[in-house]
Amino acid sequence: MKKKWIALFTGTLLAGALVLPLTACGGGNQPKGNDANVTVSASGAKVVWDKVDGARAYEIYHSSSRFGEYEYVNTQTAREYSNADKYGYYRINALDKNGEVISSKTYSYDFDTFGENTHIYAPTDDSALVQADIDAFRESTSQFGKGRFAALFKSGEEGIGNYNGLDLAMRYYMTFAGLGTLPTGVELGGFNTYGELSGGNSTCNFWCGIENMTVNNDVQWAVSQATSFRRMQVNGNLTLHHQGGKTPWASGGFLADTVVTGTIDCTVQQQWFTRNSDWNKWTGGDINTVFAGCSGTLSSYKWGSTGNGWVTYLDKTNVMREKPYLVFDEDYYVCLPEVKTNSKGVSWNGQEEKLDDYIPLDYFHVARADRDNAKTLNAALKAGKYLLFTPGIYQIEEPLLVENSDTVIMGIGLATLKLSDKNKDTLMRISDVDGVSVSGLIFDAGVSSKTLLQVGTEKTDVRHNENPTVLNDVYFRIGGAEEGNTSVDVTLEINSNDMVGDNFWVWRADHGSGVGWNVNRTKNGVVVNGDYVTVYGLMVEHFHEYQTLWNGEYGFVAFYQSETPYDVDDEEEWTSVWNGETYQGYSSYKVADTVQNHTAQGLGVYYVARKPRTFTLDHAIELPSNAGIRVEHMGIANFASYGDGETNGGITHIVNDKGDSLYVTDKGKNHFESFIGGQYKK
Repeated sequence: MKKKWIALFTGTLLAGALVLPLTACGGGNQPKGNDANVTVSASGAKVVWDKVDGARAYEIYHSSSRFGEYEYVNTQTAREYSNADKYGYYRINALDKNGEVISSKTYSYDFDTFGENTHIYAPTDDSALVQADIDAFRESTSQFGKGRFAALFKSGEEGIGNYNGLDLAMRYYMTFAGLGTLPTGVELGGFNTYGELSGGNSTCNFWCGIENMTVNNDVQWAVSQATSFRRMQVNGNLTLHHQGGKTPWASGGFLADTVVTGTIDCTVQQQWFTRNSDWNKWTGGDINTVFAGCSGTLSSYKWGSTGNGWVTYLDKTNVMREKPYLVFDEDYYVCLPEVKTNSKGVSWNGQEEKLDDYIPLDYFHVARADRDNAKTLNAALKAGKYLLFTPGIYQIEEPLLVENSDTVIMGIGLATLKLSDKNKDTLMRISDVDGVSVSGLIFDAGVSSKTLLQVGTEKTDVRHNENPTVLNDVYFRIGGAEEGNTSVDVTLEINSNDMVGDNFWVWRADHGSGVGWNVNRTKNGVVVNGDYVTVYGLMVEHFHEYQTLWNGEYGFVAFYQSETPYDVDDEEEWTSVWNGETYQGYSSYKVADTVQNHTAQGLGVYYVARKPRTFTLDHAIELPSNAGIRVEHMGIANFASYGDGETNGGITHIVNDKGDSLYVTDKGKNHFESFIGGQYKK
């Protein structure tokens, strides 16, 4: 094992606890119990607890894991206890003079550090209790609910964690992750997601992810945007939609750093992006399917229900830092993968030891929504700490300022940063520094702000190509979750050069609460001012003006997915200027006229309008005719299937003033092969 980091501290002072379910702790009711401090050091754990009124003695039990077997240790009058198992679980029963339990509570490092929304399991746990624990949270979730949940699985003493007795399912705001050094370190017996809408429709299966595990079975991953399936080994087949439903629609997703020994079925996915993965066989796909740095058999390079869906295959991934991940290897660490260029295949297969940097958890301020806010988080950042957000919704009353190079900021369980009413600026501002890593977070809008995330305060000439800032699994939402008006000018603003993006969903909500043309107001989804910016998997939808506006030089995008706004109320307002002329609507993907060099592969723009509205978008994509502009495989589709013969809105051209129209009375999809240096090829 290669550990490049030295721990800053030899011990950590912890406080607080959480009552375990009755079935885990033994018989009897569990009233509110005593408080305790748990001090962890190299020699083990020391528990010191407060006096309980009426208690004459304290009964102590110990387990090595959350749902493991609790063994009786002793009964004592002293209110402290030490044990060599520093990450163990300690149940303390307060006994009255008759020996009856009057208070019972369980304490551990895990409870206090990661909070009640992070459940950490070990191979020694009772599998039935683990199954019930995860199922209970799953049943409580909803598309715009407030619950957040992370299930983390330890690998065990021999480096392999066997959970083959589990058959898990996932819904909204849930993430599962193995804590082994390799995906092969944690094995699940079964795992699936299911179409949440009627008929097996998965177009609203958002906000979930799984990583760093092996599944010894076929897997159904029926999802759409804001989802992540990465760093996985599937010993079986992987289906990317709901099986057996009447309407098993799905509208896109993300797969990376994964091995599938069987077949990947993408039959009804409207679009899909896959990066640095290996499989035996790939079948299906509809409008726009893009691969980068992958290996495996493809059924065809062209397909679709009408025979005209595009497949784009890029042999290598230009530049990428895989997402950081949490590991338990005697202690807790965050592993930070290195930046790789021109990579192909998964980052981990065949490795006997993990070569990623091990960063001790002591380097991190582990944030909890019940005790942290912008002031505590900024104080930690200023002190040089990294941030690990545990599951929850964090009210951010002032911008989080990331000013130190190489800062690592990661979320688990879809931790959500929510703009408070008093914050009119942004949720997070990253200075123009090297090597910042941000991953696993939802950025949620408030009443009004300039941005939700700003990468670099302004455009400069400073290059970061040796150590770029990288954003993995980062999602943005304006409206949808609650009633009331929201407003954002530019949701994601990228000013730093050489930034790398990996799986974005930038979403002005089209359904849910607080949704309407004049309710959740925006301008642009993404504005890129920096040069040499690279994004793999860019999904941007429903904004009032340009969904994506690219002003920087030498930009690169692999896979783009975008829907027009559903709810245009004023066509006179919804107009833009191109080449000095006024046109209807704002193009979805706009490269500024001044840009000399830009490359993009696999762009899909889709027309959607809710009855009785119809409106026209003249240009799905706008590109300058400069010699260094190279965009290949562009497509449009109509997802509205109505019209009265007079108000037949839709998309007039795919790119600039070229490409066949597609209106609401039309069916299917149209494609354009390339636009290179001002030359069109249909």
